[in-house]
Amino acid sequence: MPNENKNIEDKKSDQGVALKVVLIIVYLLVLLYLYYLFVFVFGSNPLVVIILLLFVFLITIGPFFKKRNKRSLYSRMFPDRKKRPIPKKQRKKRRPIIVKNLKQIQQNVFKSIDLEFEYRRPLISNCVNCGNVLPSFVKSKCPFCNEQI
Repeated sequence: MPNENKNIEDKKSDQGVALKVVLIIVYLLVLLYLYYLFVFVFGSNPLVVIILLLFVFLITIGPFFKKRNKRSLYSRMFPDRKKRPIPKKQRKKRRPIIVKNLKQIQQNVFKSIDLEFEYRRPLISNCVNCGNVLPSFVKSKCPFCNEQI
């Protein structure tokens, strides 16, 4: 089966090449007739006519030699990738609602906290000499008046 498809494609490509060759020959004959017409009938400069006809010939003949690859750029870049079928839409499964039984709050679990307490030494003190507020990490000298505490 695959060999038959290749044979059919080869025949089509051979027919396409033959058709292109015939069209190019006909086109060259038309260009030669135009050259004869411009140079000998109208008396134009042969060099200018050759350049113009060559330009027109190359512009129109270019698409015949352009290789058209039917494969897309992506398939040429990644030949090992195969087309994946489009996945079917999946419905989201509804999860059942789970009802939790709330536990009752137990009373007398928490102990009462008394916020009435005293530190062993004060966190903030005043300098005896200058009266500035000193934090607890200052132990020997007042940083402002350099007096012993």
